[in-house]
Amino acid sequence: MGTLGGLRRWPELVGDESSLLVDTVAPGVLRLSEAVVSERERAYFYLLIGHDADCLIDGGWGFCSSLDALRPDRSKPLLAIATHSHFDHIGLLHLAGTRYGHPAEAAVFADPHPVATQALPYLDGLEALAGGGRIDPASVRQRACPLDALLAEGGTVDIGGRALTVLHTPGHSPGSLTILDAANGLLFCADVVHDGHIWDDIPGTDRGALLRSHDRLLEVDFALACPGHGAILSRAAFQDRIARYRRDIGA
Repeated sequence: MGTLGGLRRWPELVGDESSLLVDTVAPGVLRLSEAVVSERERAYFYLLIGHDADCLIDGGWGFCSSLDALRPDRSKPLLAIATHSHFDHIGLLHLAGTRYGHPAEAAVFADPHPVATQALPYLDGLEALAGGGRIDPASVRQRACPLDALLAEGGTVDIGGRALTVLHTPGHSPGSLTILDAANGLLFCADVVHDGHIWDDIPGTDRGALLRSHDRLLEVDFALACPGHGAILSRAAFQDRIARYRRDIGA
């Protein structure tokens, strides 16, 4: 049951916390991804443990029903910061009691239609699942995750012992955010910079804005960049990736 012509239906892919791949980036910082998704298409999201609250940065595809087993103290609130509204980053945002994001993409979070999130037509025919499986495009459904608070350049989210600073870094999408945990030397840069293909030619992208965002991030002091795809990057590797992107596009 649940398959159609060899396709997997979205709801049948949802598991519990044991379906997640979990790595420790630093004390109190977990990098999460979904094992059911192929390594090529996998998106990373992050759970930060604070004294007063825990915070998700992004939410993957959404193939997990709970994060409770990963949180030492579930009596604390769970917040979420959405870096942007693409389908592979918003899936578990609905689990948070309070969600933060940029107003430019608020409408998509409130009504994550698969075309608005760019799940479609991208997933149509794509072997997106581990082992080469495909998802029935008609079954793509993600939970609404309306924003409770809007973030702008220079804003902060303090979860107790960890203050997160908001940088507006458009280009990959109009409302793309990068989150700086300055005290711990961590930069959560989502899809603005990563070691895979940097998408700059899909709806909502702006190559000029992306280049300006890269210029901005080259001036930020941090030790590790935590992107939405690919490996954790040292600052030197981060700078090299931006240089390679510029060479690739002839900028």
